[in-house]
Parts: sequence; structure tokens; C-alpha cells
Amino acid sequence: YQNISRSFPDFDEIRIRKTEKEFYRHLSDYFVEIAAIASLKPKSLRKRLKYLNADLPDQYLNSGKNILILAGHYGNWEWLCTMPRNIKHRIYSLYKPLRSHFAEEFITRVREKHGMSLLPYPGLYKEIISLLPNKKVSVLMLADQRPPWDDNAIWIEFMNQPITCFRGIENIFKVMQGVALFAKISKVKRGHYTVEFIPLEDNQEENRSGLTLTEKYFKELGKCIHADPAYYLWTHKRWKFTHPDLRSSPPGQ
Repeated sequence: YQNISRSFPDFDEIRIRKTEKEFYRHLSDYFVEIAAIASLKPKSLRKRLKYLNADLPDQYLNSGKNILILAGHYGNWEWLCTMPRNIKHRIYSLYKPLRSHFAEEFITRVREKHGMSLLPYPGLYKEIISLLPNKKVSVLMLADQRPPWDDNAIWIEFMNQPITCFRGIENIFKVMQGVALFAKISKVKRGHYTVEFIPLEDNQEENRSGLTLTEKYFKELGKCIHADPAYYLWTHKRWKFTHPDLRSSPPGQ
């Protein structure tokens, strides 16, 4: 409730409660769909998830450019693990291992089932660097995670509130020397989604917008949330930290 009300100050009480109720209904769909992703055959998957421009990543890779694909906790991001069935080149997904051994084992099995290669956050820079000399690669990253507290953190405005951002978005993109795409996930109906790849930045071209890659990413993610607020993961503590200029208590309080 608090995250929704602060993100949408123009929403009245009725609309906030309605969005909250729709979110929890969608969240229940999310868990059911994870099980479906683990069991559905390729033909059924293609009916439920359509890539509107799956040829775009392959075009960049065929032209010799590495790709960083940025997605968010919107819609059902777990469907993106099926990406290798639609894109010809190998895809690596960055992820943070879960604390629960059972949950980690299950979600890893789901994500690898359709050909996704997983790279855990610890040591990921070395892993990516080791890949680059030999071939062009595509890397998927859920980039709206809240990083640990850092006095030198990157702060931007997101959904009417200041947030801290991972420096890794900029650092990984700099290492990869390629193209950044936003994976726009849209929920068509229960259990059915579309994915569209939106170019964010090419580090071989001039950045005329004046925005950092991080700012461009959160701008696109914000557009998705404003279009259908119920499909964002409102329960995670994205806005836990308060900007130092606005805080009178210790971080996170």
C-alpha cells in the first residue's frame, strides 16, 4: 500500500486499494506460472509468450556487438528464461543466489530448462570478461534490485521517489562495449505475455539524450508501471533507503 501510494500521489484511496488488490491477484498468477514454465512444452510456451521483435538481438550479435538486456520485476520476468528458444545466440542471465536451498534449486532448474546460462553475482565481472575475447555474448540482468547501502551510491528519481541504483549497470555495459536493450514485458491476459526489445544505448554511438544508461532504463520501466501499475512487484523494498539530504535517521529507518 505504502509503495503504491507514494509512487502515485494522484491516486485516491479507492484506486490505491484497487491496484493493491489487482497486484496480489497478479502475484498469485506469478507463482502458478513459474510451475507452468517448468512443465510446458515449447509449442505451448510459444502460444503464451510472444516475442514481437526477437530478430533484433540477433541482428546486433550478427553485426559483432555484445548485448546487455535489462529487465525489471514487472509482469512475470521469469518467462524471460525462455529467451534462448527464440534467440539464436547463447544468453547469460545474471542472478543473485537465493538464501533458501530448496527455492534456489527449484528456480535454477526452471531458468536453465530452456537453455539459459546462469551467472551468479559474486565474481560476475571476471566471468563476463572471460567470455568476451572469444565470442559475442548477450547478458540478461534484472536491474531494479535495491543494492546494499553505499555512501557513494547512484541516486535517481523513480516513481516520484529517490532510489539507489546498482553501479553494475554502467560498469557491465562499459566492459561489454556493445548495445543495451530494455525487455518490455506486457501482460495480455492471465498466463499470456509479449516481450519487445527497446534499444537504450549503443556505446559506439554518441549519447545525445544526456541521460545515463541507468536513467534510460528506469525511465522505460516507469512507463510500463504507469501503463499497468498492478503488474510491478510492490512488495519488495525498492524504496527502503532515504536520500542522505532527506534523512534524519540511520539508513533504512
